[in-house]
Amino acid sequence: YIMQAGDDNMLIGLMGKSGSGKTTIGYLFKELDTKIQVIEIDKIGHESHNDPGVQKKLIEYFPKKVFNEDLSVNRKALSNIVFNDSEMMKKLYDATKDFMEQRIDELIKESDITILDYALLPKTKFFDLCDVRILVTTPYLMRSKRVIQRDNISSKKYDEIDSNSIDYDVNQFDYVVENNFDINTLRKAIGDIYEKSIVSSKF
Repeated sequence: YIMQAGDDNMLIGLMGKSGSGKTTIGYLFKELDTKIQVIEIDKIGHESHNDPGVQKKLIEYFPKKVFNEDLSVNRKALSNIVFNDSEMMKKLYDATKDFMEQRIDELIKESDITILDYALLPKTKFFDLCDVRILVTTPYLMRSKRVIQRDNISSKKYDEIDSNSIDYDVNQFDYVVENNFDINTLRKAIGDIYEKSIVSSKF
């Protein structure tokens, strides 16, 4: 199944670096319309690790320390490897890509409006399928503070993650939302996008 531009399903891409507040923005859209489906890509990534085909590739690509005794993936050990090594990150992407694309395709069909919360979206086929593309930008210090607290990691570890993260080209986006974590300002910005691009476009 390939989504065509003429489909009724509306796809919104939500991107930004780790700690920029994408999840919060997804919730703000759902506040405006409960029918909006938000797909958090991390959850699909975790789901993919339980797929036998993906597991087989992971066992082939990654060292034993990434797996628990029952061969389930130790996510912390895996993230320690992939965030420090772009080659290993690519291997993880290759191992999970087919499963994730298929799962996302299935989910998109289930809702009229889907928000794809996906930092690496520009590297996937879904970027070109998006009707609206939103980039969330947040000052480095605010992002690092949030992620260090949330994931209980060191500032050095956060720097490694951040330096290996994708660089976005703002010209590829319909909206750039500057998130300084003032919820009222953010709510207004999301309300404006909702009115301009979602309500008016297809419904």
